Amino acid sequence: MADRLGAELKGKSRFRSDSPRPVSRLGQNADYTETLDTANVDCIARKVKMGKKLERVMKGDRGGTTSATSQETDVDNNKTPEPYNCVGDFEADYLELCKRAGLTEIPQVAPRPHRPEPPPPPDPKEKVEEPTTPTPGDPEEAPPTTYTTSNRFDYFRPKVQLELEKPEDKKSMTEIYIRGWKVDQRYMDVFRLCLPAADKLHTIDLWNVGLTDNTLAQFAAVASQCLNLRNIKLDGNPVPGEGFHQLIGEDSMIVSMSLRSCKISDKGAELIGKALSTVKTRNQSLCVLNLNSNLITDVGAGHLSNGLRMNRTLLILSVANNAIGDEGAKKFGEVLSRFALTHEEVVERRKLISEKGTPDIRISPIPKRSESRDRPISQSSRSQLDKSTAKSGRSSSKAKKKDDKGKGKDDKKKDAQRGASKESVAKTTKGKGRQSGGKKGPAAGTITTEPETPEVLEIINPLLEEAESLNGELFIPGNRVLINLNLSRNKIGEAGLKALLKGIQYQITLTMLGSRSGGTGLMRLSLQKNGFPPDHELYMKIQELMVTRDPLYKPPAKSPDEDSISQTTGV
Repeated sequence: MADRLGAELKGKSRFRSDSPRPVSRLGQNADYTETLDTANVDCIARKVKMGKKLERVMKGDRGGTTSATSQETDVDNNKTPEPYNCVGDFEADYLELCKRAGLTEIPQVAPRPHRPEPPPPPDPKEKVEEPTTPTPGDPEEAPPTTYTTSNRFDYFRPKVQLELEKPEDKKSMTEIYIRGWKVDQRYMDVFRLCLPAADKLHTIDLWNVGLTDNTLAQFAAVASQCLNLRNIKLDGNPVPGEGFHQLIGEDSMIVSMSLRSCKISDKGAELIGKALSTVKTRNQSLCVLNLNSNLITDVGAGHLSNGLRMNRTLLILSVANNAIGDEGAKKFGEVLSRFALTHEEVVERRKLISEKGTPDIRISPIPKRSESRDRPISQSSRSQLDKSTAKSGRSSSKAKKKDDKGKGKDDKKKDAQRGASKESVAKTTKGKGRQSGGKKGPAAGTITTEPETPEVLEIINPLLEEAESLNGELFIPGNRVLINLNLSRNKIGEAGLKALLKGIQYQITLTMLGSRSGGTGLMRLSLQKNGFPPDHELYMKIQELMVTRDPLYKPPAKSPDEDSISQTTGV
């Protein structure tokens, strides 16, 4: 603007200096034009000055505003957002944490779909109306309730499916299902904050979510913070490090874990076996372990059987559709029957026995060397024993005569004391009943009973069980807590069948002898589709033994002819 005004001013001055003055008849007109030119020049000069000042002011304002905005943005960037406290509503917590994490694609939270309940049977009293042909004027029928329709690709979109205990209460989430989309580190950070806040969560199912070593370790940490979490399913998640043992440590509360199709090799089986039990540590919560469709061979089966040596909690183990052969089957048969203790186990057994017997040892006095300086301790102890036995023999002969005389009196006194004690107990119970049924009680004479506390069964260490010495080795009974073992679709042959049959027969003999301290023994054994024909002799014998032990076994119903024969014969 200042440049434009300056150019105009120069043009005016050039015109005024070069151009001749207008010739007029009167001198007054010439003077008037000259004064007008000077006024225009002064006005233009003032505009130029004002324009420069305005430009300076505008530049200063622009610099000030830009500096102020830059300072505000710096302050906003440096300012940390307030931490979010989860309230237990998973949907609200999940969405808020995803927004704070800057996630652009947030999977939708939806209730888990269920099959609709079948319609009730028709009432025979009601008349069935015959279907009529619809007329154009009739209203349209309501859509059926047996299924629901959705968008074309809605089924394939990532979702977080929830199971609520009460549909109206959003804080009552009990199960969470995530299937078919990758849960990376960002989503795991969100779950790390919102899952522990769900107090009633007991089941987490992550199917084919692309877990890695880092996300698996973080998920194990999250699972340990969920107090009521009992069931975990991680099917279809092959992890390079195979660190699934982190979920079933010694302090874990997981009851059921499924790891199907996770490409677990012998390395992962070794880690899981050590997590089940070692000589000094053992898992005391896991009851169901599913390892179907993995890469476990005989070596891995040996590691799992080693984990069953000292574990007395696992009830169901499935290793179907793996590569287990006869050697692995022999390991399982050995654990089911009886096995020899290793050197480390023998040392630990002696430590436990010594710790268990320390109170009795401390009570017995230790003889001092100062009492017998001339002769060894063994001779003095023998002489003292001889003297004590001689004295006791003399006193016992005298006491026998007195005891025979006073037996009748003592028996009468004892019977009287027992009767009095019974009467006193009855009186005290009646008195307590009267006191409890006072003004505040519901009725007079009622006896208030205290709530019974459930008995907690202590798990006995297997090393403290009765051992049998054979050929210089200590043998203890095998695992009789495991009730279901699935070895179907493997590579087991005749040698493996012999070892498993031996273990089953050993358990049956123990139960027949009445020894149930260690459990009931195996009740179901699945061996279909292995390396032997279905009509193999050993396999048929195992089936005959296991049929009667199956708790769901129902004997075939007898025909009417057989019933009449049994009634007549009494058999």
